[in-house]
Amino acid sequence: MTVIVAYRLPEAQKYQLIRSTHEPLVIPSYASLSGLSGFVFAPFSVSASAPLLVISADDVQECYCEKCKTEAGAAGIEVVASDRDSYHEDFRRFRANLLSGRLQKIVLSRHIEVESKEDLDPMHLFSRACALYPHQFVCLVSTPRSGTWLMATPEVLIERKPGESLWHTMALAGTMRKAGAWEDKDCREQQYVADYIGRSLSVYADETVKSEPYTRMAANLYHRCTDFHFSLKHDEEVGRVLSALHPTPAVCGIPKQAALEFILNNESHERKYYSGFCGPLNMDGATHLYVSLRCMEIIDNVCRLYAGGGLLIDSEEKREWEETEIKLNTMLNVLR
Repeated sequence: MTVIVAYRLPEAQKYQLIRSTHEPLVIPSYASLSGLSGFVFAPFSVSASAPLLVISADDVQECYCEKCKTEAGAAGIEVVASDRDSYHEDFRRFRANLLSGRLQKIVLSRHIEVESKEDLDPMHLFSRACALYPHQFVCLVSTPRSGTWLMATPEVLIERKPGESLWHTMALAGTMRKAGAWEDKDCREQQYVADYIGRSLSVYADETVKSEPYTRMAANLYHRCTDFHFSLKHDEEVGRVLSALHPTPAVCGIPKQAALEFILNNESHERKYYSGFCGPLNMDGATHLYVSLRCMEIIDNVCRLYAGGGLLIDSEEKREWEETEIKLNTMLNVLR
């Protein structure tokens, strides 16, 4: 049994390669991460089929990122399972809940299955993702408990760099294809996330500095973002902070618990590790936990790609569907 993790921080020229012959530690809850050290691979919602894992390293290597060709070529892949009909039904159910007033915002996700005509090498795909997306957190995780997952995500859940006292998180929501003026729907959607993060941090932080919203580019899309820098009253309570933050309204909804329960009971597929979080926790004096977006699950030569978007009461199905199609291209470009 071999566990492999490869991750590259944004803008870095090197990546970390972790190997382990030990079973990952299964943790019962996000709050239980306090005091632990290792690479965290957390699902959207902890379950028997998607446990919360902490991976310890037998060996860690720092490797230079390979130079991979990134130009588009003939696609050696085929979409073998689309979810247009199930998305339509999910959208109808989710929007009805918004119209009822029970929820202010909810995130609806979907997935497609893509088959490769050639055998897939996960490490090669990781290298291609690093080359394609130098400004994002790129991560490959392969364990017997989770399967094999690859992601290239722009969203920090919580991080603290070596030697720094302040922690950092962000409210990232709202999407547009080209830089320009933000629509009211996107501003409201992102504001829900920022307000929630601010309230959650007020319980655990001594001091919080919040930026003005700004436009942040991720792969081929633009998002609206607010940064938070803060000091914790007690650093050993980082697990409780994670439990308070995750899942944020950027991947779940408002109110949090009602939206989470509705998603788990009504979304037509299981998210598993999509829209969870991952990254090093208390490793070499640093923590870098990112929300698991723009990701795919690799099963032999079939890849299951995930994407989602936030719905408000005035959301339109066609626009939301098109947004997810663009987000799916992040991983489709890695496979081509």
